[in-house]
Amino acid sequence: MLEGCRALDLTDEKGFLCGKILAELGVDVIKVEKPGGDPSRKIGPFWHDQNDPEKSLYWLAYNSSKRGITLNLETEDGKWIFRELVKRSDFVIESFAPGQLDALGFGYEELSRIKRNIILTSITPFGQKGPYSHYQASDLVVMGMAGQLFLTGDPDRPPVNISIPQACIHNGADAAVGSLIAYKIKKKTGALSKKDRRRTTCRRFHAAQCRMVPGSNCTALGNRPNYTQ
Repeated sequence: MLEGCRALDLTDEKGFLCGKILAELGVDVIKVEKPGGDPSRKIGPFWHDQNDPEKSLYWLAYNSSKRGITLNLETEDGKWIFRELVKRSDFVIESFAPGQLDALGFGYEELSRIKRNIILTSITPFGQKGPYSHYQASDLVVMGMAGQLFLTGDPDRPPVNISIPQACIHNGADAAVGSLIAYKIKKKTGALSKKDRRRTTCRRFHAAQCRMVPGSNCTALGNRPNYTQ
């Protein structure tokens, strides 16, 4: 579907799924790792229980279908190589803290100077601007701040966290959708595009979806289905 396009993936676990979806749609996704490898390679479980950065099933699940390169974006050599890659790319996906990409010399203005009409997709807990923009947040914090935990657990008990992190997964998927919309607009109008996906906004949207289900009372239901017969 998107053969011939290229994306540079600078994300950590907050945005892995975005690049994965683009890769499955035909984009040549290059996962950029810092020297020593991405820390997520140390997340288990591991293939045959071998604690090896090449055998993390978590890593493989979200980064298969991508190519990889190791770059130190704080060195002049690393910056030069990255600039050359940007010249041949359509997307840059990143999940740095707000301002960090600019500090490295690759803010949106610089990226668009290197490659006109490049699409920059930024994935953060609370956006690039605002009172919470520089706050760090785990998946649990994002779920709570977005109101998603209101729907989990039993109504007579405190909320419970879902076992598998949800905020990163849903936001990665939404970031991929946003990237594709930006690509479509670029192809049609030639407009520049910068997409900022907030995990809290994404989770609020999914929490609100329960109100769209006929018969839903939008409250914690434990392990009971959220619909009526």
